[in-house]
Amino acid sequence: MNDPPLLWHGEAAGILEVSGGDRAAFLQGLATADFRTLGSGSALWSAALTPTGKVLFTFRAADRGDRVRLLLSPGRVERAAAHFGKYALFRDVRVEAPPSKFVRLDFYGEDAPPPPDEVDAWPPFFELRATWIVDADRAGAIRERLAAAGAEMAEEEAQARRIEAGRPDDLRDIDESRTADEAGLAAAVSIAKGCYVGQEIVARMRTYGRLPRRLVRFRFSSGPPAPGERLVRADDPAREAGLVTSSARSPSGPLGLGYVGRDVEDGATLAAAGGRGIEARIERIVEPDGERTVEPDGERKKDA
Repeated sequence: MNDPPLLWHGEAAGILEVSGGDRAAFLQGLATADFRTLGSGSALWSAALTPTGKVLFTFRAADRGDRVRLLLSPGRVERAAAHFGKYALFRDVRVEAPPSKFVRLDFYGEDAPPPPDEVDAWPPFFELRATWIVDADRAGAIRERLAAAGAEMAEEEAQARRIEAGRPDDLRDIDESRTADEAGLAAAVSIAKGCYVGQEIVARMRTYGRLPRRLVRFRFSSGPPAPGERLVRADDPAREAGLVTSSARSPSGPLGLGYVGRDVEDGATLAAAGGRGIEARIERIVEPDGERTVEPDGERKKDA
């Protein structure tokens, strides 16, 4: 099936803005990315962790002159504002949600259209060729212009492409029970920066540990099963061996993201605990040491 010349998907955008003279140092001490590398026209993938190394939320960050704009899942904005806000006391930092509501338009395929002046354009990220952040009041007019050149993608197809690319979704695939490496966030974690909240646990796990579980892609024989479905081995149906966190139908068949234990090998087949004869074949996204096989820019590790 050939894609139309222009293909995009729109949804609500979660935005926070961090301003003030201490903004870079502030984020450097609270998030996993190295904010010293954030330059004009670029974006960082990052996460905020608990002191025990668990993921509170993930975000992308872009320099917008006098502020750093954070792009989050809308369901994480309140948590992120509260988390950053409690550390902002006595610092020259302001963490605020903009007064306007915003929509994000994600573009797919070989090329994205040139952004008009009224949008905030973000660079490629996994399967996304570009993302535009648009004031909600202007989104309708921009969508009309885009519709003349292509088609808006349905939600399930957008989810299928995300899963195919191995991009974990905050809320769906990531929660406070996961560490950054087991959730496939290794590329969002700098090994070159100094201390940040949760850094000691991340470093200890990378030096001495082996992930107890890791993010994988599932290829289902039918279905797909709903998120939350437990997966088991045929010879040990009483013990959970995996968990589905995202699922969708795609032209290549039903697929999903989720987690398996350290003893589940790549290529293994698990079964849905709820029966119905659904099988799930395991595809590697995260190595046992936490490294990703595919980076956010789409480059595959040479030894993957």
